[in-house]
Amino acid sequence: MIMVGHISCPNVTGNNIPASLSGQMINEILRGDLGFEGIVITDGMNMGAISESYTADQAAIEAVLAGVDLILMPEDFQSAYYGVLQAVQNGSIPEDRINESLRRILELKLRKM
Repeated sequence: MIMVGHISCPNVTGNNIPASLSGQMINEILRGDLGFEGIVITDGMNMGAISESYTADQAAIEAVLAGVDLILMPEDFQSAYYGVLQAVQNGSIPEDRINESLRRILELKLRKM
């Protein structure tokens, strides 16, 4: 597992999006360039770097789309949960994206048994 923080890396990505919400940082660099195949978890989503700029549902949706598998401590759990659920139902988050995370989590659990 790797925990992604909420730092921004404008010299790498060209923008100020926190790494925990950045598909460029997670999918392209961490998973693509570095070949990481394990679980990616966010740092606490209730931290100011996220909660001052994003609602709980926005942050959760962006994190999932960026490639995060587990979301740690959303500021409002119900809002984050229902936001992701609705995004899957309306197609904003492909169900395959959720299945990717589920596969990684189940593979880790099965290895540890």
